[in-house]
Amino acid sequence: MGPTYHRNRIITLSVVGGVVVTLLGLFLSGTLAVKAAKTSAMSSKEYSSQEIDDTNDFWDDEGKLGEAKPVGPQGVEAPSNPNFRPPRTVDAEAVAAPYDEQTAIRGKIFFEVPGGVAECSGTVVSHPSGNMVWTAAHCLHGGRDGAFYKRVTFIPGYNGAGRTLAEKAPYGRWPARQVEVSDQWVEDADPERDSAASPFDFGAFTVQPPSGRQSLEEELGAGAEIMFNAPRNLVVDSFGYPGEEPYDGSELYTCHSPTTDFRNSGWPEPAMLWMGCTMTGGSSGGGWFAEVEGKRYLVSNISLGILTSSAETMTGPYLGNVARSLYDRF
Repeated sequence: MGPTYHRNRIITLSVVGGVVVTLLGLFLSGTLAVKAAKTSAMSSKEYSSQEIDDTNDFWDDEGKLGEAKPVGPQGVEAPSNPNFRPPRTVDAEAVAAPYDEQTAIRGKIFFEVPGGVAECSGTVVSHPSGNMVWTAAHCLHGGRDGAFYKRVTFIPGYNGAGRTLAEKAPYGRWPARQVEVSDQWVEDADPERDSAASPFDFGAFTVQPPSGRQSLEEELGAGAEIMFNAPRNLVVDSFGYPGEEPYDGSELYTCHSPTTDFRNSGWPEPAMLWMGCTMTGGSSGGGWFAEVEGKRYLVSNISLGILTSSAETMTGPYLGNVARSLYDRF
């Protein structure tokens, strides 16, 4: 059945403040982990028209969507601050399908990595191009010694309950044209066990509209507005397509939780955000939304899952000046 996939390794890393902390990536490890030949530190890529045609042809095979598995880092070190308090567990709830245009700004990202095909989650965000999708960096690039993934495509409003490809992708498939991740991710991220680069686990890409389609935002309505340098300690709603048990990647889920800071010794600023949620691999890259002064914004994206002895949680990068700079590169 193709390549072998190993589940996340759950590793007890330390005892901090009397709490046993266990951390795991929100993607599977194993043969899909990126071990590409060393590349120059390029943090952007533009796919050629030939590559886009190849992407479309590749995903015309409906069976490949079903083969996609989560992939990425196994985990990070435990927080070194003895006074940290993890958020409480929040059970993810399914979002009713099929998804209308407003809900469909959230979708699944499919891509090819060495050894197989993989999946992530992403969000259409407001941009002058009308064609930008925000996600996690580890959904786009293998980090240090890695490269950009191939055949990246976005399916807004993906509905795994559909019987046909048209029902699963009611708004079409949108291949990536230009992809950007941060320089910090390319230079420092470990593709198997990320650590200091986690605060920069964000990325974005613009898509090439399918034949006969307008831009993503013209098809779906306005994308989510990103608030860079947003206030901390917000109450957020995260969205993603978890694909590990007890989920199967076919449905969009959400968690509602307050956030706190996630810090680690030796990590660069800004500190990550931390929320309670039971979503698993496949949800990475999905957006975190919060209301600030009466308006709803995207303020982060799903990065790493963290298990403590008392809670199931996840982190998201704080979208500060580096994230704003990345957005402005398009």
